[in-house]
Amino acid sequence: MERSSLLYYEQKTAFTINAYNEQALYYLAERVGTPYYLIDERALRANYEKLKSAYSGFNGRTVIAYSIKANFNPYILNFYSGIGINFDVTSPEELYFLLKSGGNPEKVIYTSVTEGLNEYKEILSKGVKRVIVSSLNGLNNLISAAHELNKVPEVGVRINPEVQVKAEVKSSFKISKFGVPLSGSSSETAIKLLKIIEGNNNVVFGGFHFHLGSQIEDPSAYVQAFDKLRAFLKKAKKETDYELKFLDIGGGTPVNYGIKVPTPEEIGMQNVDKINELINETGKQFELVVESGRFLSAESTMLVSKIVNSKFYNSRKIIYLDTGYHQLLDIALLQQIYPMEVIPTDDTANSQDEKPLVAGRLCDSMDMFQVGPESKLSDADIGKLVVIKNVGAYSIVFNMPFHSQVKPAVIYRDEDGEYFLARKKQTVEDLYEEEGGSLLNNEVRLT
Repeated sequence: MERSSLLYYEQKTAFTINAYNEQALYYLAERVGTPYYLIDERALRANYEKLKSAYSGFNGRTVIAYSIKANFNPYILNFYSGIGINFDVTSPEELYFLLKSGGNPEKVIYTSVTEGLNEYKEILSKGVKRVIVSSLNGLNNLISAAHELNKVPEVGVRINPEVQVKAEVKSSFKISKFGVPLSGSSSETAIKLLKIIEGNNNVVFGGFHFHLGSQIEDPSAYVQAFDKLRAFLKKAKKETDYELKFLDIGGGTPVNYGIKVPTPEEIGMQNVDKINELINETGKQFELVVESGRFLSAESTMLVSKIVNSKFYNSRKIIYLDTGYHQLLDIALLQQIYPMEVIPTDDTANSQDEKPLVAGRLCDSMDMFQVGPESKLSDADIGKLVVIKNVGAYSIVFNMPFHSQVKPAVIYRDEDGEYFLARKKQTVEDLYEEEGGSLLNNEVRLT
């Protein structure tokens, strides 16, 4: 990937994860304007290594898969492709981004929601070899696509363990849009899909996949899922002759947004014991796949904004930033609490002092930033920068043009401390054209 440097190199010895050069932040603000996102390559690597290490006790091969939906910036995809990570991909468009960014289709775990015939034909023709199915119709479409293209993909069945999950976003329900039940009278159960796969020469069975949710607060949900899976595997062995090649346990590793959450080590230690039990009981060595979008990307990125106004309402100070939930949508969707810090930091300030209220620039009452205990907002004056941390997951991909606001620039800092422009700031002229302005005087008739 050809790159054009924005700024000088920083000394490696002066850099730690989540640290930054205040002078550089102001320089970059002058170069590209505020707000802007800043992605840190070292944090991407560090969190990958943390997640991989958390499952080091597994008695087999562990594969980490990055969920592209969390952040599909080409620089991130290029970096993770370079270190050999796998990818959780859910659409042909995501696959396009990955392949254009240097990704290998053989590293893809393709998990569609719609599971269309043409979709499967497209991704198989581009070299994808592992596909997770979540319905009978989806399996039939995959078989048809494989037959037409003379391909034999490895197929996994997405199951829904139907366990109680304490998480910010839950994916395991009694009736769910994701996966098939382990048992029941329906024509679409895991055992029935498994039998169809075994009886067909156009696909080969690979394993099972489940995903319990995002930001899992209580890892005991995994224990319940493994117990249900163990019972299912025993039953399935009596009715089929399957060979389990992989077990994909999805994502859910949480990020600290100001509320204490289990660490990757705590979750991994518990999960590894239960998964090793599965190996001992089945007598088969299988590959363990651990997916992650939020954990791998969230802490890698900060949003740098500027204080553009302030006032006192009675005795409470309110500061106004030049960003809002159109660039950090989880502020409104999940009431996410992001750590914030005024730059330059006032190290002499009392942490017990009352923090100002923080308002976004949108004409919407929901556009307020919750201020957590980790935030440092002393001496917050107009013209100063505010760094909003841990925004690398789902913020950039959810950017909205509310109030005709353009997409901010994205800057990427590599492991040598050099800065690169990873996405240009959109202009209002570009946005106007994108929203149909070019068609206003050049109408395209559809009938």
